[in-house]
Amino acid sequence: MSYEEKDWIMRQIKQLAVGLGKMLGRDSLKEMINLELSASEKLTDEEIDTILLLVDVEEKIEIKQIKDEEISQKVGISRERLTDILIDYSLVTETEKKCLTEFIEKTE
Repeated sequence: MSYEEKDWIMRQIKQLAVGLGKMLGRDSLKEMINLELSASEKLTDEEIDTILLLVDVEEKIEIKQIKDEEISQKVGISRERLTDILIDYSLVTETEKKCLTEFIEKTE
């Protein structure tokens, strides 16, 4: 699958996660996502979990009304890299996942 195809799929899944994520559990959402994709396009559980993590981070930022200048400091990832992750859906490293997860836990 090309980068463009994967990017489009990630954007669609993110929209689905935002819309239905409030009503469905993680497992139901994963099943629904993979039903919509062909065998070659199916995402791993890790990829889906990462998308859901990013949705949670964006939701926390919005709910807590965290200013742009404060976000990178609170998350522990540089502003440029955070933009790549949240807007461009760039691949997330394990260290970045840990920082994002800790941010979610701290802001609850």
